[in-house]
Amino acid sequence: MNEEIVTKAILKFLKKKGYRIVSFDFPQSGTGFLLHTDTCKNKNEGIKPDIIASKGNILIIMENKDRYWKKDFEKMYELKTSKLYKQSLNRLHRDCNTSILKVGIGLPKSKKRIAKALETKQLVDFIVAVNENGKCMMIHGEL
Repeated sequence: MNEEIVTKAILKFLKKKGYRIVSFDFPQSGTGFLLHTDTCKNKNEGIKPDIIASKGNILIIMENKDRYWKKDFEKMYELKTSKLYKQSLNRLHRDCNTSILKVGIGLPKSKKRIAKALETKQLVDFIVAVNENGKCMMIHGEL
């Protein structure tokens, strides 16, 4: 299962849960919303999340992969806990009328991937696994 399939399944899942999709990005698509660091000097520098969505006062930002990738967990943790992206996040919160940020990871469901993801779950607010039929399930946290 590739990253695009994971992302499409999670987009459907989020819509069913009442989330408004703000932005999404597929691999090599060049679409999506780029979050710049506050000290950014290059307009192409920053993080382009795979999914940005909102519901009520909650803004969610996700990275999705076709496998477990620890660097994405670390990237989401840095996005949420550092002050590097404060201006971009404040602008997103203002535009989406939100005040709470939740960061998460999406990946295909397999025992090995889930076991590895759960080892680093403390870095994110939630993890969504997608099975071979495109069904999504929360394996950590909640939306």
